[in-house]
Amino acid sequence: MNQIGDRANCFFIYDSRDVESNRRVKSINWNNRPLYKLLNKVIDDSLVKYRVLGKHILLYKSERNPKSIATQSDETYIHLSGRILDRENSSPLAFATVGIPSIALGTVSNQDGVFTLRLPKTFEDSSILISHIGYEPQLVPAAMLTEKNHPIYLQPKYIPIQEIVVRNLDARATVGTAIERKNHNYFQQNFQITAFYREGVTRNHTLLSYSEAVVKIFKTAYNLGTDFDQVKLIRFRKMEQANRTDTLEVKLQAGINGTLDLDIVKNLPDFLDPQYNDYYNYHRNDIVSIDGKSVYVIAFEQKPGVTSPLFSGLLYINTENLAIIAAEFEINPKWVEKTASQLVVRRDRGIRVTPQRVKYWIRYQEHNQQHYVKHIRGEIDIRVRTRYWPIPNSYNLFFECVGLQVDTLNVERFARSETLKPNIVFADSNFEYDSDFWMDMNYIEPEENLLKALSRITPKIEKLTEN
Repeated sequence: MNQIGDRANCFFIYDSRDVESNRRVKSINWNNRPLYKLLNKVIDDSLVKYRVLGKHILLYKSERNPKSIATQSDETYIHLSGRILDRENSSPLAFATVGIPSIALGTVSNQDGVFTLRLPKTFEDSSILISHIGYEPQLVPAAMLTEKNHPIYLQPKYIPIQEIVVRNLDARATVGTAIERKNHNYFQQNFQITAFYREGVTRNHTLLSYSEAVVKIFKTAYNLGTDFDQVKLIRFRKMEQANRTDTLEVKLQAGINGTLDLDIVKNLPDFLDPQYNDYYNYHRNDIVSIDGKSVYVIAFEQKPGVTSPLFSGLLYINTENLAIIAAEFEINPKWVEKTASQLVVRRDRGIRVTPQRVKYWIRYQEHNQQHYVKHIRGEIDIRVRTRYWPIPNSYNLFFECVGLQVDTLNVERFARSETLKPNIVFADSNFEYDSDFWMDMNYIEPEENLLKALSRITPKIEKLTEN
């Protein structure tokens, strides 16, 4: 199918339940003859129909016509879904951005490349932009994605050498200029993000607890810090392992507040703060494509003589306006064990906690020629040894927040009584269950292994309706 798409300059979208994509086909010579006849020959299934929208061709079986399915859903929204894959090796693309940038509506794919998007029906004729670092962005008609997990293949973007003007790039100076230009490249007014937040804890790869929520985030302009940013809870639910017999419980404190502080352009970490630049080495690592734009990849790491636990990672900076549009970084693995006293808030004397990895991913989105934080994910791996049990347990704590929609009009601060406390242990919150929890909300699809684990743990229920 990829070969046909290359020759015919089109893209195919189909459900593996409808089209046997792994079926082997003998070589076919086909010149100046109708494309649909070639598809009939290759697919060899009279029940498979074709629907053409621009350069996209949807293959489906008539009994599951996507148009008829869409009309059976609720009157206000249509449901879109898909799985984003690398076209060259079919590997899933995690954290791909999916949505309509012009209205700042969207979501991200999970680690399996799967996404779900609820789209207001007024936009059912729109095209959905799908993008990922290092890949050609692709516009897909919304009607092609209704109610099916279609595979969507993105083509890796290689920057031809003739497109690059090679110069001696001062990586350190480029990072400094990017920070100096933040008042030009990022929102300079108060704004509000409707976001999906989730967090969880696993022990030895077994899920112990999982919480998720829809929140509204009030953010001040990017020339200010995060001290005045606020979070208001809209919807919430949590689940915990049933009949737990272990006595050791690991919890994540201030996960939501951590997502505010991880807006690294607003709240400068040491590797972006000019005062600490002398602790780091910077060098240009690569040039990649993000949303069709050339982007410097600048690597940074602490200098060899520095023994404090600092960061190492990658910054993605637009080559034209020098906006930081993504980052991935972690505490230097060589020194991460030194962070135990910083990470662990409370523990008993007989418990020893050893950090193994602390890593973060950040992505910014452009809206009306200015940027805002779109996606934040953090993972903390620790090893815990107790006095009474010599075999250590491995814990993974993760939290993730994705902006679903942005509002810049008539934005006001929340009343103090409506906001979440900064250091709240989110999993300890107690509310009532909302049976229509996600009726009109977007979210991140659980990964396959997480989905299986969720089926084995008991929900603790909660409800909080918006005023």
